[in-house]
Amino acid sequence: MITRRLLTGAALSLAATATARADAAWPTRNIRMLVGSAAGGSQDLTARLVAPGIAARLGQNVVVENKGGGGGMLTFEPVARAAADGYTICTGNMGSLIINTITEPSLPIKPMNDLAPVSLVADVMTVLVVPANRPWRSVADLVAAARARPSQLSWAHPGIGSSPWLAGLLLQKDAGIDTIEIPYRGGAPALVDVMAGRIDFCFATTPTALPQVRDGTLRALAVPTPERLALLPDVPTMQQQGFRDFVVSGWFGIMTTKGTPPAVIEKLNRAINATTADPAVVAAFEREGMAPLHSTAEEFAQRGAAERAKWAPIALAAIERSRR
Repeated sequence: MITRRLLTGAALSLAATATARADAAWPTRNIRMLVGSAAGGSQDLTARLVAPGIAARLGQNVVVENKGGGGGMLTFEPVARAAADGYTICTGNMGSLIINTITEPSLPIKPMNDLAPVSLVADVMTVLVVPANRPWRSVADLVAAARARPSQLSWAHPGIGSSPWLAGLLLQKDAGIDTIEIPYRGGAPALVDVMAGRIDFCFATTPTALPQVRDGTLRALAVPTPERLALLPDVPTMQQQGFRDFVVSGWFGIMTTKGTPPAVIEKLNRAINATTADPAVVAAFEREGMAPLHSTAEEFAQRGAAERAKWAPIALAAIERSRR
């Protein structure tokens, strides 16, 4: 005898089978990748370096679309509203994914909670630079000058939430120095004033600062990375100069809509990680002063939680000081 329970069970089984087949066939059309920066920035460059490889491995086009501004919200909101099918993805960096939600708790979307992490993609390193005409040859020299002239040395950053901003805050905290913080609308204008000697120092992303370091208009004092950079082999790390655990990472990752089937996220994750392991992509990253990153979706989420725990006290203290 066929009962209602049997019919219901059969219907659920058929639905599950159909869903599994759909996930296995995914993708069957173009994937839209939203990028939270204008064309030409590090985030845009990262997306355009990996999009062709992801497309080749999935067998569908990955269409990159720039939606800069709004602290990432112009990127995150369309993804949050999209169907949970993996066809709409976006990039985000540590600033937009983590730090902005600390400094601006009223933001309508908390991306690490309201979106689904897929994979880490790349790390954009930073370097501590000073004008070439300054006498400072080490971080110790810079710190000594700042202590000798409290509240007189100035430093620049490309905006609250950026990795150069975090590195500058960490230097002030760990070195116990009092300096003048000057925000800019981007890393390039900040470097112009450092080169001209109007600003005393800054942390800058390596893609932005490397040409000026190489031509001698900027002097690199340190990198806040675990090891020296291949592009700057003569520049010691902050840790090598006595600053324990001084590591700042400007990483990028890819997110999609919350509720996307795990099988779809896993397939997308595999395509991303295979792309960032491709020797040609690795070489392209390295030429731009970046390093590929690889992770599972779970490792990405864990990295986000760890970064939030590390930076929340420092970022909130800086915001509080600015309001006094």
